[in-house]
Amino acid sequence: MDAVGMFPATVRPTAAGKVALIAITAALYAVAKGLTAFIPTPFGVGQFLLFIFVPAFFAITGDTLSAATGAAIGTFLGDTIFLTPLGQTNPALSLVSGVPANFVAFLLYGYLVKRYRSWSAFISSTVLCLTLGNLIAATLVVAFAAKVFLPAFSSIVAKYGVASLVLGYTLFWTGTMVPAVVIAIPLLLRALRPLVGRSSILSYYPEWSDYEVRRLLPAAIGYAIAFIVIGVGFFVLQFNVLQGWSVVGSWILVAGVVLAIVGPVAGLLAGTKRPGY
Repeated sequence: MDAVGMFPATVRPTAAGKVALIAITAALYAVAKGLTAFIPTPFGVGQFLLFIFVPAFFAITGDTLSAATGAAIGTFLGDTIFLTPLGQTNPALSLVSGVPANFVAFLLYGYLVKRYRSWSAFISSTVLCLTLGNLIAATLVVAFAAKVFLPAFSSIVAKYGVASLVLGYTLFWTGTMVPAVVIAIPLLLRALRPLVGRSSILSYYPEWSDYEVRRLLPAAIGYAIAFIVIGVGFFVLQFNVLQGWSVVGSWILVAGVVLAIVGPVAGLLAGTKRPGY
């Protein structure tokens, strides 16, 4: 077990390994943000972040604090290098919103996944921590950008209201991130399993075996239903508060479908064996 008795570890993280993990997470995350920086978002600020699974993977397989620190640094570097020239953010906005949101989300994510050690906890932690992180980012983006970032953004906030903008950003980012993490993490764990536990960087491997339907299915389907209901609600109620609600609703539906299909078999995708086999 690791130092706090929460997770099996083959190689205990060293100080050098933690520093290396911070650097690797930050570098990969920054580059990954650049790969999708060109994709437009419904509200003009921020980005479609497909590669959010990069810091999520390291939060699970490496030292949690190091991964969270790397995510915070990586998001700042990616925003500054790639998104700022496109007018989607600026360094000050990234520092105020993206950095704390990523740090808190992945620090909590790594802690919860390692604390409860199950695929159902993986699904729940993914949904809850990403939603929390995006809520923090959305709140700080709206509160800060309206005053400092762009003069035009102040008029958007005045027209649509803080609550509507925060809700729109939070749901859009969550709807695009959850499917990426739920699909990519099990596949990465399966592919990189021989490397995990053989270095001071990837020191942990989630030996979770409780992927049986009785535990994982209710968690996955429960969140899937919630996402689908929210997504359908956007179309049934025909939200016109913000231009782009249909895009938000579409991605929330996608997240719900992915949770319903992939969530119950996440353990199988990762190559987890049933207890006793």
